[in-house]
Amino acid sequence: MGLALPGGRPRTHLIRDGYLIEAASIAELARKLDVPADALGASIAEMNQAAADGIDAGFGKGSSEYNRYYGDPAIAGNPCLGAIAEQPFYAVRVYPGDIGTASGLLTDPDGRVLDGNGEPIAGLYCCGSDMASIMGGHYPGAGITLGPALTFGYRIGRMIDVIRSHPLERRKVEFLGNRSDQISPRRSSTTTGSEHTSSPPGGSPRATS
Repeated sequence: MGLALPGGRPRTHLIRDGYLIEAASIAELARKLDVPADALGASIAEMNQAAADGIDAGFGKGSSEYNRYYGDPAIAGNPCLGAIAEQPFYAVRVYPGDIGTASGLLTDPDGRVLDGNGEPIAGLYCCGSDMASIMGGHYPGAGITLGPALTFGYRIGRMIDVIRSHPLERRKVEFLGNRSDQISPRRSSTTTGSEHTSSPPGGSPRATS
């Protein structure tokens, strides 16, 4: 349940900090949460029935191996479904939030930001959560914000290496515009692992140590 993981881990600090709410009864828990006691009781009854059946028809908890990874191994059947029957009772407040974005700056395959006409803006690159998601608004699994950030960061680095190290290739980049699939970046012998590159808008990339 959030930071309160199963397995007998300490939870006193979570209660002290107000993250984990503890009560001796369901009615007391409802008062502390400021929710209707009858509604909370009905939800708990549904949960207990799901635990007995081993199937969560409402939310699908424990329906995949990914879900079951953080389940309670002491529970037979579905490790993500346990009956709420023994006191004390606990709850955590849940608030909606974002871990990434589905929209952002449009780029070409090498991370160059595109203008309103679909043309790359000289010297401006983008990757990570600021770039329009390649998943089209879907979230297939953990790391979907990290994977594209690493991939496009690598491609941006290759493109910058081409521009700053090979004058002929730089003119080719400018000529081809956003057709970057026709460019074959080469590794520069002057690039070292201690160098980092940054790119000012509208200008050539500059290297900093």
